[in-house]
Amino acid sequence: MKVTLAPARLSGVLILLLLGACQRDPSVDYQGYLEADYAYIGAPVAGRLVEMPVQRGARVEVGAPLFALDGELERQQLAEAQGRLQQAQAQRADLNLGRRPDEIQVIAERVREARSAVALAERELKRAAEMQKRGLGSDELRDRAAATLAQAQARLASTLAEQRSAELAGRPDALAAADAATAAAQAVVGQASWRVAQTHVDAIAAGRVEDTLYQVGEWVPAGAPVLKLLPAQGPYVRFFIPLTELSQWTPGMLIAVDCEGCPAAQSARVEFIAAAPEYTPPIIFSESRNEDLVYRVEARFDAPTLLAPGLPVKVRRP
Repeated sequence: MKVTLAPARLSGVLILLLLGACQRDPSVDYQGYLEADYAYIGAPVAGRLVEMPVQRGARVEVGAPLFALDGELERQQLAEAQGRLQQAQAQRADLNLGRRPDEIQVIAERVREARSAVALAERELKRAAEMQKRGLGSDELRDRAAATLAQAQARLASTLAEQRSAELAGRPDALAAADAATAAAQAVVGQASWRVAQTHVDAIAAGRVEDTLYQVGEWVPAGAPVLKLLPAQGPYVRFFIPLTELSQWTPGMLIAVDCEGCPAAQSARVEFIAAAPEYTPPIIFSESRNEDLVYRVEARFDAPTLLAPGLPVKVRRP
């Protein structure tokens, strides 16, 4: 007996078949690979490479010495800066002391000399005034004695002012300038000390030395990387999902990562989903999907892994 389907029932069956074909089986693997964020370790100063206690493939912990540069120039600059700081500090201290004791002693002798001159001029003026009263001296003689006394008094006042000035510290503006010079010298010493410290580079994070880019004895320019370091967390997973499945993926989603020869799958969490699609991903391991419109997804392992960057992996949603 021949069975004939109604057109409406036939359309419903076709729609169900098409929807079933569009839905991806969640058990199917996604092809991806391992990528790494390498840290390129260098020094902000230039110099000849004199020490490199680590080798390629070695694991390093925080604080482990990585390499050292010849810092002779930096040490000489530090010594020069320290000398200038001592000079600025000595000049600042000298302003607080006034003049030297020998100079103050010389001024004190001049003060005594000026006092003697004033006393002598006073006696001469007194003698001239008495002689004038007796009619034995003239007005001119008395006026000359008075002028001599005035000169001696003025000389004494000037010498006393010089003595007080010699015993005082520097002027406020001079003291402020000396303080500024001392602070500037201290800053230069700090900069020179920092440059000396930068000639010895230690690890600030644990990881594995992937490559050494210079050999002992070679000249290393400032900022040039000397070591290529893989962080202890290891590589991360990069794979691509089709446009039709984009809504099924969210950051924080747990995935399973497996590879050929791996003893067991490792868990990872989606960290990044690209906002823009790609027509030609960098690497696609399935030729049947080369023309798909795909989105790049990156995931980090929940625990450090020993897998090597560049390894092809399979990604599956639990």
